[in-house]
Amino acid sequence: MTPDYQIRADTRDVTATLRGRLVSLSLSDAAGIDSDGLSLVLDDRDGGIEMPRTGAELDVSLGYRDTGLVRMGFYVVDEVSLSGPPSTMTVRGRAADLRQGMKRPRTRPWDGVSLGDIVTAIAGEHGYEARIAAALAQEVLEHIDQVDESDLHFLTRLARERGALAKPAGGMLLFVLRGEAKSATGRDLPPVTLTAGEIGHFETTYAERGKYPAVRARWHDTADAEELSVTVGVGEPVYIIGRRYPDRPAAQKAAEARLDAFTRGVGTLRLTCEGNTRIAAEARLTVSGVRDGVNGEWTITRAVHRLDRGGYACDIEAESLAGGA
Repeated sequence: MTPDYQIRADTRDVTATLRGRLVSLSLSDAAGIDSDGLSLVLDDRDGGIEMPRTGAELDVSLGYRDTGLVRMGFYVVDEVSLSGPPSTMTVRGRAADLRQGMKRPRTRPWDGVSLGDIVTAIAGEHGYEARIAAALAQEVLEHIDQVDESDLHFLTRLARERGALAKPAGGMLLFVLRGEAKSATGRDLPPVTLTAGEIGHFETTYAERGKYPAVRARWHDTADAEELSVTVGVGEPVYIIGRRYPDRPAAQKAAEARLDAFTRGVGTLRLTCEGNTRIAAEARLTVSGVRDGVNGEWTITRAVHRLDRGGYACDIEAESLAGGA
């Protein structure tokens, strides 16, 4: 099959202009709020390419002439560089869903608010629609400070502590458990299956499991005015979550999420394969026909789509599912 692409700049199709000048095109997609981006390297030997303005909007599609193109993302140009010899122009962009205001440092306290309140407030300030996992939304934070910290970093920190992720997507600000990001946007994320013959190179690493086989979360029983706790997992040492939760269900869900975060990522996988537009962060990946330790189910944490003069390929980083691959 013949790899193909289409690029629209500010709604104008510039694909024909770039034919014969494209050195490489790279799109990154990762399970994080500030990780999706575009890098476009062009042959500028005669200085004949018009420099795009910073802020220009690029709509990128990839695929194959035989099967058609798939829209991969919408990016805003934030950097253009020229170098040589040989003369090249490099255009870099960020996912259009990431608003610049999200990166501005802020200082403010948050008192007696739920995670849902925090995410909804920040989403509204930046023009997003908030989507928060029900398992996380009701957790109340008695006090937390955001000190000289961007909303972007603050939300990422809150999500990481709960085994969740925060990410803008499709005009929404997601704060969801891992594996739920795409479903929260209403878009299906089909699983990906790769066999030994489809994998160019792979590397797996297994690290010691998290040192905490159990997690305890505390909650305040207002009826009896006492502090109670719930423990998830078995064994020692037990990790104790510092904050108190408003009720048992919230404490249970928090403990489960933290234990999952401890067990997640015991095995990591890196591989290269032929370009496939279905490969995306948060998708389920099944590998077969290689060997034990590689075969099995994984969660894709980062995907890079590369199109250059050698063809269309993907680089994948993945984690074993909680409990092992």
